[in-house]
Amino acid sequence: MKNFTYENSQLSSSDIDELIQRFDKSNVVQALILMGSYARNEAGPHSDIDLVRFVIAGTKLSDDGTHLLKKKVLITICTVEPIDYEKWFTDPYEATKWIAGLRIARVLIDRENFFTDRLQRRAHNFVWDATMQLHANIEASRRMVGWCEETNKGLEGLRRNYDIGRLLNACHGLSWGLSEVIQIHRGILISSDNNFFNEIESALADNKRMIELRRITFGVIGSYTLRQRVIAGLHFFVLLAKQMSNVWQVTDVEIIEHTVQHINLNAPNLVSENILFE
Repeated sequence: MKNFTYENSQLSSSDIDELIQRFDKSNVVQALILMGSYARNEAGPHSDIDLVRFVIAGTKLSDDGTHLLKKKVLITICTVEPIDYEKWFTDPYEATKWIAGLRIARVLIDRENFFTDRLQRRAHNFVWDATMQLHANIEASRRMVGWCEETNKGLEGLRRNYDIGRLLNACHGLSWGLSEVIQIHRGILISSDNNFFNEIESALADNKRMIELRRITFGVIGSYTLRQRVIAGLHFFVLLAKQMSNVWQVTDVEIIEHTVQHINLNAPNLVSENILFE
């Protein structure tokens, strides 16, 4: 069997044989695939091995989770059955998480070409069509409402003069949470967790202000304080709400608009806080 190599990191034939021996159950396992950095030939000395195991419906295996290969490399294995992987092709969020990875996955076990002929081919042929976009708009709207609570935590954390717990919760929602709203709405098929930030940013190429506010909220530029990052995130929420106003569902509009007004009335000014300069 072929070795999977990148720089100083390598899965040898014996490594692959061990993975197959440890995680195969021939009576229920239809396929075992390698995903992540090893599948993309990007693995480094600290990369883990990402495995997905496909089993027949109703199968319950107890060894999902994290393991060690030869006491030196972490393995994470996830077992899925039809009820799980069918969602990858019908649920907008699941599609954005899985489709790109399936396209480049490498096979370790593939009984009767179950993976390559069915799921991987399906992934290659996947199209983000009008029906998927309709479902994506509904899901993005629902999630935007869910993150409204974090904006209130941010505003209250600021009012209490540096309530760290509230500010940290707000910062998470206003960075990762809002990024997932964009991911779902725009149908961004994320190639890996490590590329998540840049691939979402590429989708915002038409709005430099949003890119800058998002970078500040994530804390990847400058030396901004937690307070400043939350303030940037609140203003990012307002811009995103405006940009996606035609997407919000009727049942969600009132909550989102109320949240925007609440931020506009109570969030500190970006310029006065030395976050952005006119």
